[in-house]
Amino acid sequence: MNAVVEPLPNCLATLRVEVGPDRVKSTRETLVHELLKDARIPGFRPGKAPRAVVEKRFQKQLSEDLESRVLNEGIQEAIKEKSLRVLQVQNVDDVRLEADAFSFSATLVMVPEFELPQYKGLEVSVPSEVVEEKAIDEALESLRERQADFVDITEDRGAQMEDFVVVDYKGTVGGQPVHDVFPKVGKILSENEGFWLRMTEQSFFPGFCGNLVGAQISEVREFQIDVPADFPVEGFGGQKLDYVVTVKEIKTRVLPELNDAFAGGFLEGKTLADLREIVRQELDTRLTAEIDGKKRDQVMEKLLAQVECELPEDMARAESNRVLSEVVQENQRRGVTQEMLRENEKELVATASQTARNRLKGSFILSRIAEQEKIEVGYNEVLGRIASMARSTDMSMEKAVKEVRRRRMFQEIESDILTAKALDFVVSNATVTVA
Repeated sequence: MNAVVEPLPNCLATLRVEVGPDRVKSTRETLVHELLKDARIPGFRPGKAPRAVVEKRFQKQLSEDLESRVLNEGIQEAIKEKSLRVLQVQNVDDVRLEADAFSFSATLVMVPEFELPQYKGLEVSVPSEVVEEKAIDEALESLRERQADFVDITEDRGAQMEDFVVVDYKGTVGGQPVHDVFPKVGKILSENEGFWLRMTEQSFFPGFCGNLVGAQISEVREFQIDVPADFPVEGFGGQKLDYVVTVKEIKTRVLPELNDAFAGGFLEGKTLADLREIVRQELDTRLTAEIDGKKRDQVMEKLLAQVECELPEDMARAESNRVLSEVVQENQRRGVTQEMLRENEKELVATASQTARNRLKGSFILSRIAEQEKIEVGYNEVLGRIASMARSTDMSMEKAVKEVRRRRMFQEIESDILTAKALDFVVSNATVTVA
């Protein structure tokens, strides 16, 4: 067999293969013998039909099977012989069978070529893993705030800063609802009823609460506020917003005392000291996960910065579409409107494209590291991942395995586990300093 590889741009290559007559004849003989054993022809017992009869009756099938087998074996042998890193055989053409000699061309999608970067001893900087007492105090204060009571103001006074007020309001720009003129800011700046507001300088909108100081219950106030010049909506900075606000309730927040009774309300039989230790452990778990994430992010940034390579464009395009879909879904969950998404389409597409290319390049780098370090994935590890997927979707293991097979996801799952293990290896070999 003779094989010639011609590299092409965008991680493609043309493979030209010629298979000699001896190999073609040998393969044909193998196929004929397989047919002779199993052929069922009227008038003959199974496997007893004469060769000439079998070859004539199954001439078309024999020709198709010969082409398929020689082609597949030729591609696999050429890939092995040339030590090619192939992602996919994209198409096969120019297939010829003449005088028992077989030749064809195939377009291959190749793994990007690059020099494996230095991946051991990468320097990363992370914050201290010690949970500070201040953080515990803040967490306990947050628990107090969650258990706060809101009591109506009984004294004869108007609203003050740090009070909580319940208001109805309408906001306009030049007589029109704010969101009609500037859709990107959302309807919330235009109107609301029964809106709870903590009276601070920055609550709701800068300067809004200052205009409510001294307001009594049922009082209606009309005022104008200036939009900051650097407000991140085109044309909105410097505008003047007119508001009509009705104060319906004025409340003060009463926090529970931080003591053993408070702790017991959260966890029966626990003291404040117990609660404090539980909070410490929870914060420690979160901090450990946060620091691990920072290590991984920095390691990937350093690996990506060391490698420049082409990427398979079809894969990059498919990954970009997937990332874009994820971004759109996340924004929709956060309440971003379709109109706002369309207005920012170019930025979203550009961000998705860059994220996708980094993901792809990172996976190729980590796969090469796994190869270099002889990191492997066992079948039980793949089954373990499928079991996790089954639990998260409340699906039986048997059904999950069938679904993975139906969607041909085994290789994808194996690849995900392999790159994760490679990243674990690089992180474990990083040089960590505490900032």
